[in-house]
Amino acid sequence: MKLRLSLAVLMMSVLTCGSAGAWGIPSISSISNLTGMVTGGGGAAGADPDAFLAKARASEALVNKSADQLFRLVTSKEEQAKAEEQQKKIDATTDAKEKNALIQEKVSSEVAAICQAAADKKLEEEAKSWDASKKKLAMASLFNLALGGKMAAELVPQGQSLAGSIKSNPLLLLKVKSLYEAVKSLAGIGSGTVKILSALPPVFSAANIEVKLPSSSAETAKVAEL
Repeated sequence: MKLRLSLAVLMMSVLTCGSAGAWGIPSISSISNLTGMVTGGGGAAGADPDAFLAKARASEALVNKSADQLFRLVTSKEEQAKAEEQQKKIDATTDAKEKNALIQEKVSSEVAAICQAAADKKLEEEAKSWDASKKKLAMASLFNLALGGKMAAELVPQGQSLAGSIKSNPLLLLKVKSLYEAVKSLAGIGSGTVKILSALPPVFSAANIEVKLPSSSAETAKVAEL
């Protein structure tokens, strides 16, 4: 209940904004049907834990790809080099628990770098001089980030409900841990998404880059490629 409430509060911030590596994932064009995957069907992924986990991965893929694009768009070469070194360390790690910790560390540092860049007036001036393709990438990536965040927010209570409903089924008991891990990850997505969506839209708007965020998770992801 506490997790569900905290994510609901976070996504209220996303809606407010809308009215105004470890990130590396396949291209947006290859996951342009994510909205249908995540919003299709009713209830807790039709009481199918595998279907829910697939939808959770799809939501994460959209958010991660979009955040990666924004990170590369607004941060310095030094920050990007740091992220590349972190990724090499992640790739070289075989222990699953250690790898996950490194991934979370990299994600947190990249979110912080995006927010730090957004606080620097220099980014606004640079953004004003971006060509049309860069501005289009910025608009699409921000839209997709918000869309993935909305998907994640909707999946959290579904995952909690599903995990509770299958606890008594011995054939599905092993899935419960995966479901709770997915819910925790989705909540983390909500937190990082809100921070970025609080930081970048004012900068983009000031640089005359249109900021249009999704009003519903049923909207379609935009193609965001240079």
